[in-house]
Amino acid sequence: MPLLVAHAAAVWFCVGLVWVVQVLVYPGFAGIDRSAWTDWHDRHTRLMSWTVSAPWAVQGVTCAVLLVWRPDGVPFWAAALAGVCGAATVAVTVLVSVPCHQRLSAGYDDEVLARLVRTNWYRVVAWTAGGVVAIGMVLAAAG
Repeated sequence: MPLLVAHAAAVWFCVGLVWVVQVLVYPGFAGIDRSAWTDWHDRHTRLMSWTVSAPWAVQGVTCAVLLVWRPDGVPFWAAALAGVCGAATVAVTVLVSVPCHQRLSAGYDDEVLARLVRTNWYRVVAWTAGGVVAIGMVLAAAG
């Protein structure tokens, strides 16, 4: 059960963070003074990396362990679905979000920001679904 609790805690930390980013942080980018944009964005990127790294790593490690070993009551399909949700967050981050942030680090761009906000919904959905699966696994093991 501690494995499932660690997994659920890490995933739900990321769920909360991605929702705050989606509804508050990314839309707020448009209001940043353009003369301070590059320094501000670089600071945001650096601090966000530090904020999400540990819980995201815990999510990944616990997903991997759950694919090999699961507490009684937790079906393989649930662990696999948790892995798919986690992999989706990685794929969207690496293939879409990071390139958007790299372009934004060179200078503010309305179109790039709009793409970042629009495509971040994929991460919101994947992490939220992963959070639901994590709670389901905890309940399955407790039941």
